[in-house]
Amino acid sequence: MGLVMLTTMLRTCALVWLLSCLVASPTVAAETPLPADSLTVRVDDGGTISFADLLGPAGRAVCFAFLHPACPLAQEYAPVLSALAADFGGQGIRFVGVICEGDNPATVEVYRRDYGITFPIHHDTNFTLAAALDVTITPEVVLVDRDRRIRYAGRINNRYKIRGVMTPGDAKPELAKAIQDLLAGREIREPRTKAAGCPIDRPERPASSASALAKHTPTFFRDVLPFLHTQCQKCHSPGQAGPFSLLSYDDAVEWVELGLEEIAARRMPPAQIESDLDFMGTKPPTAAEVAMLRAWVAAGKPEGNAADTPQLQPLPDYSLFQEDLGPPDIVLEQPELTQLGSDGNDVYRNIMFPLNRDEDLRVRAIQFLPSNRKTVHHALVGHLPRETAEQAVREHGGRDGFSHPDDRAGGFQDSHGIGFRVPPVREDGQPRAAFVTGFVPGVRATVAPDDAAMVIPAGCDISAQVHYVRTGKLETESSRIGLWLEKPPPLRVMNMIYLSGDFAVVPPSVTDFRVRGSWTLPQDADFVGVVPHTHQLARWVELRATLPGEKQPLLLLRVPQWDYNWQSPYNLKQPRRFPAGTRFEAECSFDNSSANPRNPFDPPQNVWHNETIKDEMLLPMFMFASEKPLEGKGDTFREFYSTIVRSRLLRRLVDQRFKYVADPKGNVVLSPDYDPDDHRY
Repeated sequence: MGLVMLTTMLRTCALVWLLSCLVASPTVAAETPLPADSLTVRVDDGGTISFADLLGPAGRAVCFAFLHPACPLAQEYAPVLSALAADFGGQGIRFVGVICEGDNPATVEVYRRDYGITFPIHHDTNFTLAAALDVTITPEVVLVDRDRRIRYAGRINNRYKIRGVMTPGDAKPELAKAIQDLLAGREIREPRTKAAGCPIDRPERPASSASALAKHTPTFFRDVLPFLHTQCQKCHSPGQAGPFSLLSYDDAVEWVELGLEEIAARRMPPAQIESDLDFMGTKPPTAAEVAMLRAWVAAGKPEGNAADTPQLQPLPDYSLFQEDLGPPDIVLEQPELTQLGSDGNDVYRNIMFPLNRDEDLRVRAIQFLPSNRKTVHHALVGHLPRETAEQAVREHGGRDGFSHPDDRAGGFQDSHGIGFRVPPVREDGQPRAAFVTGFVPGVRATVAPDDAAMVIPAGCDISAQVHYVRTGKLETESSRIGLWLEKPPPLRVMNMIYLSGDFAVVPPSVTDFRVRGSWTLPQDADFVGVVPHTHQLARWVELRATLPGEKQPLLLLRVPQWDYNWQSPYNLKQPRRFPAGTRFEAECSFDNSSANPRNPFDPPQNVWHNETIKDEMLLPMFMFASEKPLEGKGDTFREFYSTIVRSRLLRRLVDQRFKYVADPKGNVVLSPDYDPDDHRY
């Protein structure tokens, strides 16, 4: 957003004001001592502990860590804080956990035990300390020295600059650096950072008398509960992926404001799309539904009358294979347990499920079923030749991709690229390596159209490309895959088409670098679904189809806010027939600037077309059902891979300082400094 200011003074004032709004951290000047009575905490028996007692005679500073037992980031950061307390405790830095809400002693004790918290946790239920330190978020830390001056305030590290958006690469340890500066007697190099997490709210307990409410006032039972049931509870219920439940009135009272923030940011529900077609899955809340939630909050969150609750369908049991398909014909068990340590980077792993079949397998439905839905963020499931998988395990198995000593998993590391050497297609055009389904929370089986089947070629095993997330404590996981077989030979075949965007490099500092690709349907076919795929620089992804003789394209799917952590498969409720000659197009916008919180490089640099998570690609995968195979030799994947090979060659020319450079438009061109008589080239 640009502002035209009339004078330098106005520009300066506006900048100062904007910066003050952006930082969720204390505004008290570091040189101003805080009143001693504002720095007390409450203990379980109702007594208080003074700042002097928290500090102790040899203390150098107290680090107040504001936490909430149910806040996902307060859970994830608990072991990080415990490690810092161990590192700096002997040097006079006292870590103190502070809980303003959710201070039930039993709940706090479970939180402490489950997440291995080693420092004391006290309470601030009257919000005196939070107000004195101007804390609004959990987790948020404030470092107060022995003179009661704030020396650092904000986040623990920059793993999350924005709630729900993980910064790629290794986290910058901002709190640790501030403590090191304080201990060395230096000025804190970065005394303020912006914390991300769960807002601290005073809990409301409004009267629940239904008779006192106006007829138009939303109530929990009549209006809010049905909304939560439809939109939220398949993930936000016990044992599911959501970090907290949204089943009860108390749940809604505590989390609704946070939910409204996430809805406004379009992060919840995740993987939102726009389309002219009708896809399966939960649609984003309507404007009327959001207005209802805001009206409920404004009215004081009335509970209403339980008798007003509409009839709600029971939630599916997501721990089971899809019941209406009957028992799977084949159930594959994960050979080795996956174990994740309490903290570190996310893990991307290809887990192999041996199938041991010497003939093609025709599959009418397939389902990936994790045992621990808290830690399996999503998965892409396909098939690989056994020898290809074995080679990948030899090259990228073991501890590749792990960042915690407790991490364990079979299979091989996946770097968000291909992860293996792509085998050639069969003579009949059947790919020997392909994705066939995916998993995200709330998704169950992928079912082929009635007269079609997915083919798993002879000699192939099932591969699950799994994204594991950490929860702040040791987790284990062992998934299963169910296969429902097609008994008679199907009339039609399923096809995976890779529509690749062709480019060489995304130049640094460009905020809207467009990449496009297209493919033309060679025969009539049914469009069944699609998996959009790109990496971390993408802002949005759009897929279109233009029928023969038409000028206006049909919007197949648009992801308006791309998040590479939510690579969801999208399946139509009913397949859509397209005639031969239909042109399918893909387009995305890459933001390779420092303003992109997902940018893997700081400062930005050239990002090349390649396979790893720090590279980029545009590769949506379309599923079609057709009478005959749409490709004879896996043409679309071979075309994609040829562009990867070309980009690697161009990158080598640039990186090795030959006579070529990448220009600001993303082209590799002859260097303007090139001198044919200079033999350094």
